[in-house]
Amino acid sequence: MSILEAIVLAVVQGLTEFLPVSSSGHLVLARWLFGWEDPGLDFDVAVHVGTLAAILFAFRREVRGVLWGLRNDQDTVEGLKPRRLVVLGLIGTIPIVVVGGLFYETLQDELRDASSAGAFLVATGGLIGVAEWRVRRARNPAPLAELGSRRTMAIGLAQCLAIIPGISRAGMCLVAGMSLGQSREAAARWAFWLSMPALAGAGLLAVIDAAESSETVEVSALVIGALVSFATALVAIRTLLWLVRGRSLLPFAGYCLIAGVAVLIARAAGA
Repeated sequence: MSILEAIVLAVVQGLTEFLPVSSSGHLVLARWLFGWEDPGLDFDVAVHVGTLAAILFAFRREVRGVLWGLRNDQDTVEGLKPRRLVVLGLIGTIPIVVVGGLFYETLQDELRDASSAGAFLVATGGLIGVAEWRVRRARNPAPLAELGSRRTMAIGLAQCLAIIPGISRAGMCLVAGMSLGQSREAAARWAFWLSMPALAGAGLLAVIDAAESSETVEVSALVIGALVSFATALVAIRTLLWLVRGRSLLPFAGYCLIAGVAVLIARAAGA
């Protein structure tokens, strides 16, 4: 694996992990466009470490508040008691643990190609567009402080769709949250909270698979991958938080639709 490949793929992973455009789909498309081989499990571990570090760094005050608040549970984080926030996070994570454990390898093997990624990008764009339309019509979108167990379970179930390359994890959390009455910002912030256990779990699975694999990647490529994915993920996090504060997600919907259709046309033409 060359340094250029490591940089490009790490940029793709970092920027798309937290934006509603599908990191797995874009990694498939990047390798298809450039004719690159799969970078290997070691590289997957490196970029997952980078993106997980980015979200923990971006939410360091909130994470510290939760860890400190678990002792006395007096203060609030995101308008919720720390123990309540942790319980809701566990409820929202259970579906992807179950569904991912049952179907992840099968769906990744069968749908990990450019045509599938393009088709599911179109689906992601359409769903984001519908959710944006719904939240604009909502009179009083709910803040994160009003999050309940039923709503977080529904968002967790929607997150499961992201095991399909081309379906965005962040996008599905946003779509579900906004469709269930949350504001854009509340839905985005909860998507970030759910990303922490999801990324940690995905990274752990990659570590286990890498330990059983004979594939190796140069240490320099792994270090660069981790650092670049960390830096670009921070940009993506701050960009999304800025956009959801009174702005619109329609640019992401339009991008997914255009990119997905372009890929499908190229594939139909024999590319």
